[in-house]
Amino acid sequence: MTAASPPFALPPRLSPTDQHMLNAAADPQFSAWLERTRRIGGCSHPIYITGHSTTLDPASGEVLRHYTTDDQLYGRLALACGNRRASRCEPCSYLHQGDTYHLVVAGLAGGKTVPEAVRAHPRVFATFTAPSFGRIHRATHDQPCRPGRGVRTCPHGAPLTCPHHHAPDDPLVGSPLCPACYDYPSAVLWNNHTRDLWHRLRRDLPRVLAARAGLTHAALRGTLRVSFAKVAEYQRRGAVHFHAVIRLDGPDGPTSRPPAWATVELLDAAIQAAARAVHVRVIETPELGEITLTWGRQLDIRPIIAADMTDGDLTERAVASYIAKYVSKGHLPGVTLDYRIRHGSQIQDLVVTDHIRTLVSACWRLGGVPALRPLALRQWAHQLGYRGHVTTKSRDYSTTYAALRETRAAHRREQNGETTTELPSDALTLARWSYAGSGYTAGQEMFAETIAEATALHRQIAREVRREEVRDAA
Repeated sequence: MTAASPPFALPPRLSPTDQHMLNAAADPQFSAWLERTRRIGGCSHPIYITGHSTTLDPASGEVLRHYTTDDQLYGRLALACGNRRASRCEPCSYLHQGDTYHLVVAGLAGGKTVPEAVRAHPRVFATFTAPSFGRIHRATHDQPCRPGRGVRTCPHGAPLTCPHHHAPDDPLVGSPLCPACYDYPSAVLWNNHTRDLWHRLRRDLPRVLAARAGLTHAALRGTLRVSFAKVAEYQRRGAVHFHAVIRLDGPDGPTSRPPAWATVELLDAAIQAAARAVHVRVIETPELGEITLTWGRQLDIRPIIAADMTDGDLTERAVASYIAKYVSKGHLPGVTLDYRIRHGSQIQDLVVTDHIRTLVSACWRLGGVPALRPLALRQWAHQLGYRGHVTTKSRDYSTTYAALRETRAAHRREQNGETTTELPSDALTLARWSYAGSGYTAGQEMFAETIAEATALHRQIAREVRREEVRDAA
């Protein structure tokens, strides 16, 4: 005798993921939350603030504009995190990467307040590398890593040759043949002082140009300016190197032509001479003695060609794309970290190679030396001692990130049909803001990821459509 069937089928038990999503969707404000999340591009870690701002006419005291977060969803304003690292927030890093591209290409091809005539100015793409701190394994295609005849060893007995072929993603690439021979203190101190090396290169380059042109430094300032935009990139050995666009302008910046004697060849020779002469002395300590830091011998300088003049690789847009790519690539898996180290005990558990772990340990150890504490080596141990910005530019190179963000915000307001009232230049704004949290609930996070994926797909489709239009026009 069989048991009678139940009058209805019981619903299957929901998984925790489905339950979180169901809870989020059941919120009466869910539709409004979706719209707000779309507006910030599906940011992975939004910031919430509460408060108010009031704009007054300073003469009459009239209230020109008043804003309060009491009228916002959940009584708080959501802001995109704006993180440039793709490992932290891919939607925000995409926008930052795009802003960097437009900033760099404007200084090469014109646009964004820069005249198109800037394309005729001498400009080069230069790569500045670190010196050698010891022999390392290399990625090679058609030859051994470190070829050599016979058995050669270092003072510690480690072989100085390596007969193997290493793929670019081989964990051995960038690691030393002998860790005991590798100069770890100098390696992290070099990363830490790269901004000083760059500052001195910027200072000395105009002087070298003046000497080669037969002018005094003061006279050069009245006829020529040097502009630049650069990005920092980590090599597999954990050393920072810089990719830089360097351009010669007239005395009024990109709106004026440089003198006829200012050529690409002159700029190339001046950069090489200035880079060879630059050196920085580190604070002398009993533990390290005196250390002098310089640029590496490998200095690659190539002229940038206008895009409509050649099909070569080093065109204006190719250079801008190359620099923009590294802005969101600040975290190199296995080499750097996208979070700070709070305690030395964390170092042994880091998911990095042994070589990189030793570099981090060197930062932590040297950061405890009293004379070196101003260098903040422990604070920047996750970046192997590097404490500079990933990208910088001179004031006159092109537009600014702030101007690009404001242009994008104005475009969004126009798309949404929002009207803005022009305020007098002397308007006074009083504001009070408070931090009110960040991130999503578990269910909201999954919907936000879906929004971010959809936004990325729409961008990809738009890019493909534009490519097809360009092909058809050609």
